[in-house]
Amino acid sequence: MIRIPNPDSYSVVADWTELFITVTGEFVSKAKLTHLLERVSGQEPSEAFITDVWRELEKRQRLYELAPFTVDSLVVEAAESGSARVAYLACLLMSLYGVASGAKGAAKLFERLSCFAAKAYLGGCAVVFGWPVEPGDEPSIRDRIIELASKLEERYVEAPAEKYKDRGVDGVAWKPFYERRPSQIVILLQCAAGQDWRIKTNGLPLRAWEQYIHWSNNPIKAFAVPCIIPDRDWHEVAKEGGVLFDRIRITNLTSELEKDDKALARDIGRYVTKQLGEVT
Repeated sequence: MIRIPNPDSYSVVADWTELFITVTGEFVSKAKLTHLLERVSGQEPSEAFITDVWRELEKRQRLYELAPFTVDSLVVEAAESGSARVAYLACLLMSLYGVASGAKGAAKLFERLSCFAAKAYLGGCAVVFGWPVEPGDEPSIRDRIIELASKLEERYVEAPAEKYKDRGVDGVAWKPFYERRPSQIVILLQCAAGQDWRIKTNGLPLRAWEQYIHWSNNPIKAFAVPCIIPDRDWHEVAKEGGVLFDRIRITNLTSELEKDDKALARDIGRYVTKQLGEVT
């Protein structure tokens, strides 16, 4: 059986339920979930706890553009629309189990996925900027900022000390105009694939980036996580991190991943396969 990392958290159990029904093709009833949780924790969960799990899943179903599952009063099951997309599964696995024990380069994989989502959101362009850089990319942050400014037709001014590596920016997305002149929408994206994401929402110094590049129109911040940000934290996290990309939004924005970026879809598929082997 797929391991439940924390049977005492209704949001974790909701994540696990999504993963279980997607991977196994089996449905989960309230009675079945109660039995599974009792087997894992040694005590029967309360009816209120199971109700909280159901309410969470019902809320999520409404937020997904094409919900990967359906919920009724007694049963949760995978949607009939076909197999779930790999981006959705990868986010579920990262949310449940973190990235420390995942496949090599899982954090970098999430940066690539988040950049794809930001690019789809803007209908524009995006590049991965975060450290460590991809093979063949320029390791110097100065050279990478100069290259970035050139791509965006913006004016390079100066670079931070090399010790900063990426200065909090994991990806950059922008919406260019046809004639490619500056003064455009630019997003500086920070990604947090690990379970300690909440402490990282202030990790992108936007004012410093306004010194490195003389932007015609100052960029905005964005923050990406593979989990679902709770409603109670949404406003505060948005104030700290900027435009939010959580699992709901990333899933909604990556419906064309397999068609538009076959290499990324393949790499995510390999990650999902390896990680499922570690948690079952």
